[in-house]
This record gives sequence, structure tokens and C-alpha cells, in this order.
Amino acid sequence: MSQQQPNPPRIISTAGPFGPGVRFREADGARGSGLGAPVIRGVHTSIAAFVGDARGLPGRPAYVRHPQEFIEAFSHRRTREDARSHVHDAVLGHFRNGGGGVWVIGADEGAAAGTAGEGDRVAAYRSALARLARLPEITLVVAPDLWRVPADTDGIAREIAGHCARLGDRVGLLHTRQGLAPADVRGRPFELAEPEAQFVAVHYPWLTVTEPGGAERLVPPSGHVSGLCCRVDTERGVHAAPVGALVGVVKQEWELTDQEQGAIAEQGLNGTGFVAGQGIRVSTARTLSTESGWSALAVRRLVNHARASLRQGTWWAAHESNTAPLRALVCQSATAFLRGLWRQGALPGASAAEAFEVVCDETNNSAQDTARGRLNLDVGLATVRSAGFVTFRIQHDAGHRTP
Repeated sequence: MSQQQPNPPRIISTAGPFGPGVRFREADGARGSGLGAPVIRGVHTSIAAFVGDARGLPGRPAYVRHPQEFIEAFSHRRTREDARSHVHDAVLGHFRNGGGGVWVIGADEGAAAGTAGEGDRVAAYRSALARLARLPEITLVVAPDLWRVPADTDGIAREIAGHCARLGDRVGLLHTRQGLAPADVRGRPFELAEPEAQFVAVHYPWLTVTEPGGAERLVPPSGHVSGLCCRVDTERGVHAAPVGALVGVVKQEWELTDQEQGAIAEQGLNGTGFVAGQGIRVSTARTLSTESGWSALAVRRLVNHARASLRQGTWWAAHESNTAPLRALVCQSATAFLRGLWRQGALPGASAAEAFEVVCDETNNSAQDTARGRLNLDVGLATVRSAGFVTFRIQHDAGHRTP
């Protein structure tokens, strides 16, 4: 199996810290004509990466196109010592629920000890995540073996959340431990602070699937959920909440009452439940954030998508001088792209001006920015959870140009 994706990923070297705040400035309609401006294409919304402990997983990210390719490449290497690994279950659950090709990488403690001076699982996951950071098309990060050694769980979860928050273009899909009863779900897991909590969704409880031969096996829900996210992206768009029926699930570890599902949701977790005629469904889609504007997983993923698309689609500006004509072109490109999202129904608002704003002019590009070769693009997006705009900044710096 090839270890590289057919279309090699483009490495993005521009910087883009978030600019917090809410603003209500109407976008300039004259900038939205798009005439002569480079067209911005939306990046992929549903490329998952699986990080796990199973022996035989590659030390570098390997792209797997379909389930048979994964089985042939890795499943035959499973041993009895790997019985507690759930990478196999998660990847196949992802494909079965509508997911496409995935990146797979192993967390090798020995390799981590050689490079980071730490021979533990947290360091191993940190090393694996650093390799995934070089692949900007990834939008979902799944850790099926998160609870293999409970003492390491919080540390690994924090590494994944920090990884996603720093890059700003992906979210982590995590899960609670096996055997956790509904009455024992207390507080938000992993003790994540903002903004890292905005980039993680946690699902509960574990699911029962059948193996060849009819044997039943409990598996974490995160792999199946990543496939559901991809399916919803295809059918409805990245702005839609990834909720719905899970394929290939016989039952769940705990049957939740409506009251229990409500209590779990109050802790920031996403529960699953049986619905007659529909099977087992994911009922909520939220992050661990306590901030109302970022509690919806769909909002987080939509903003990630818009930010990554605009960052990649305007990187060419790093090669140009920061002039008024350049800023006008950047505005035209960004406005045309966001208007397309609005027309698709991804952004609420009776008009484009109510749905988004784009600012790239002398008001946010000072003489000092121009002198140092820096271009600032500020974007505000309306969301279903906010009366104003969620804003972020894309910054292209001449000192970090793409080769």
C-alpha cells in the first residue's frame, strides 16, 4: 500500500491567530463583485486521522482509501497483545458509517523516547500529532485507544485538544471510558480549558458491534461518529449538526432514558439512544466548551472550514506587496467564497451583509504591517447561536511564505 495520499497535501505556512470579539460592520458590497479575483475553493470538510496503540501501525501517517486496504495492510498484524486496541474497530466503523479515506498513524512509545526524552504514551501521542500537523487537510482527529491506560487519558486528551486548537482547522472526537454508568457521569471530562474545549467533542456510551462469526464486541463510539460526520457533510453540509443513525451497531452499553440523556448533555457530552424504526442515533452534537457561541459542534466545524479555506485560498497574497489593489483582490475573493456559503444555507441572514463581513483595507492593515510585509484579513461569520459575528483573523506574513 502506498504510504502517501494520491494528491500530496499542500503545506500552509501562513500564520493566522484568532481575533476574538464581535463586530457588526456591514460588508462593502462593491468588494463582492469578484471580478478578476482568484477563486477560493472550499477545502475538504471530512478527512479523519486515527491515532492508536495497535502494533504494526505506521510511524508516519499512511493514507487508507477503503476498508479492504486497511484490513490487508494492518489487520493481519493484530496479536493477542493488541486485543485491547480499538483502532481496527474504529476505522471500520468510520467507513461503514459513510466516511471516506483516512490517515492512520501509530503512537510508538519507543520512538517518542528517542526523540522527546520521554518513554510514555503521552509523549508518543504528542509525537504522532506533530506528524499529523503537517497534513492541513485533516479535519477530524480520533483516538480509539484513548482509555487503554486510564492514567494517561487526560494527558492524551489535552494533547489532542491543544493540537486542534493550535491549528484551528480540525476537531478531536473523543469518548468516555468503558463501563461508565449514566449516574457516574459528573462534570466535563478531561479538565479542558478554553479555547481548547471548543475543539473537542465527547461521545457516550460505548457501542456493541458484531465481529465475523457473530461474536459481540464493545467498541468506543468515536470511529462510528467520525463516519457519521462525513456522511452528514456529504448529505447536508459541514454547517449541519452531525446527528443521526449509526450503522453496524447492535446495541449500546447503557440504554439511556430521556432524563439521563438530558443530564449527560448538561455535562457537555453527546449521548446516543435507541429510536424505534431508526436504530441507535447520535442525539446531540456539541463541544466541551462552556461558551454558548462555541458549544455547537457544527458552528466549530463551519468556522474551521471557512478559516482553512480562506487561509489556503489567499496564501498567494504572501508573495505580493501589501497595496490597496492587493487588499481589494483579497476582499473580492473572500467575499465571493463566503457569499457561496451563504447561498448554500451555511450562514444565516436575509442578506449577505447580515451573514458575514470581510475587512481587508487600511483600517486593519497599518503602515507598520505594510512595511513588514504582513497582510491582515478579518472575517466575521453569523452563527445560529449568536446575534452577532464570530470573528477571526487570517494573517499572511512575508517571512512565512509558501515555497
